[in-house]
Amino acid sequence: MAAVEEAQFWQAIGILIKNYHALNKKIFEVVITQVKKQQDGRVCESSAEELAKSLKQDPNKRTCTGFTIGFKLLSKKLADNILGTGIVDFEKCLYECQFGSDSIEDFSVGLLGGEFQLKSKSNTNWLEFVLRPKLISWSQSKQDEAKVKSLGLVNVEKYNDLYKELKQRHSQRLLEHWKTAQESTDPLKFIYEDLAIAAYLMVLWSQTQSEPTAFADLGCGNGLLVHVLNAEGYKGYGYDIRKRKLWSLYPPDTQRSLIEKAVEPNNFRLDFPDVDWLIGNHSDELSPWIPVLAGRLNINYFLLPCCPYELSGAKFRRRNTKISAYQDFFQYVTQVSHECGYEILQDRLKIPSTKRLALLGIRRKASKAIEDLEYFVQEELRKYKTGDAEIKLREKEESVRNCTQVDKSIIDGLVFKIFKLILDSNEDKWSGRLPMRQIAQALTKEELSGIKSECGGIKTLLRNKHEVFEFCGGDLIGIRTPKPTAALPKAHLTIKKRSCFFKLHHPLGCPLEDAECSFIH
Repeated sequence: MAAVEEAQFWQAIGILIKNYHALNKKIFEVVITQVKKQQDGRVCESSAEELAKSLKQDPNKRTCTGFTIGFKLLSKKLADNILGTGIVDFEKCLYECQFGSDSIEDFSVGLLGGEFQLKSKSNTNWLEFVLRPKLISWSQSKQDEAKVKSLGLVNVEKYNDLYKELKQRHSQRLLEHWKTAQESTDPLKFIYEDLAIAAYLMVLWSQTQSEPTAFADLGCGNGLLVHVLNAEGYKGYGYDIRKRKLWSLYPPDTQRSLIEKAVEPNNFRLDFPDVDWLIGNHSDELSPWIPVLAGRLNINYFLLPCCPYELSGAKFRRRNTKISAYQDFFQYVTQVSHECGYEILQDRLKIPSTKRLALLGIRRKASKAIEDLEYFVQEELRKYKTGDAEIKLREKEESVRNCTQVDKSIIDGLVFKIFKLILDSNEDKWSGRLPMRQIAQALTKEELSGIKSECGGIKTLLRNKHEVFEFCGGDLIGIRTPKPTAALPKAHLTIKKRSCFFKLHHPLGCPLEDAECSFIH
């Protein structure tokens, strides 16, 4: 590895100061509470901005010898947060971190001979296998100043405290609802995600003094966000084209607030005149319409865009291929918001989802005429060859798209082909691994088109055939080694109904005895 230069060292320390939570999963965020600098033998008040500037500065141009930083580590689970002190010493090229808790060990990072020098009393494994790799990565990273900071619009400490309270108040009962409704989706992901969004909105509304008289969540899905906000005293409603099983398990007030109704953009009317906030929480086809509908009603909106769609309901057509499809779509929805006359605020939420960028329209410019908005919408529909009558969003009946509706002969053909590819990749016929990309490239266009319309495509197909294939991490796919039934949990034991794939198709047969295998030999 190349020697670490002094500028790279201080770049890594600058990132470490603000991102200690990246090194400790028990910490939610770091909040800097005080900054003081050492200058001309005196200690003076300073700021986080001056600290960041000095860390990036040429050593010969610095006017101070170091900083003392007071910070607070916001705990994810503990009631009390942890106080800490960071000491930056430019002359010694040293950063020391001291904590006011025995649960976290003090440490220091220095630079000597082009290498990071890490010290702590006993936690050497953490220093070498967690801290050092991060510091090396941070020292070499290119800083993107334009990147949207996480939770930049809200007080992070208030948000974290409220999020912990909401989890304590709601998560257990919601898990029970999930079990009762026999939902197939991951309860922890959806529950914690919507509790986090609820906490974010509550803090945002309080801080911006824009609390809703009532809100409407368009495309509310399972209605979880509506339920939590209602339970916390916020009046609001949820609209979705299909009623979900969970709806009937919520309290009567929430049930009355969930409306089974299609949101047709050109004739949609809210049933409640007091609504002054629209919410689009991963609202799929409705995402680009949220700013438009809010603009027509002249109200505020919160949007967390997810899957990219045109205003027509068709799949999104890329405008800028130099960035990711998600960023491209986010930029497009931002443009739609500007065309609707909104002053846009952007933020990045901390939720268990890769789609975390949020758009907020809180103030609409009075000079923006509704006619301009409608003209923009019609131009978009015209450019992408879609007239008013052709706008088609979600159907009431949800189609099954998990590869189970694809013709069995197509599925079997793909399974055998992929199995043979992996089989031939290693001489022992068991330990072969292939990247997903290589598997996709080995299939013909016709084979791919057979499952193209199914959610997940090849990945879903392979997951459905979990008795044959396994995901080995790093996008690698391998052949699953059969396990004897004695090694399986009792809950997974079932009556044998299907023939053993390996007995029939593996050149070495199944490695298990008849009695050990979960399938018929």
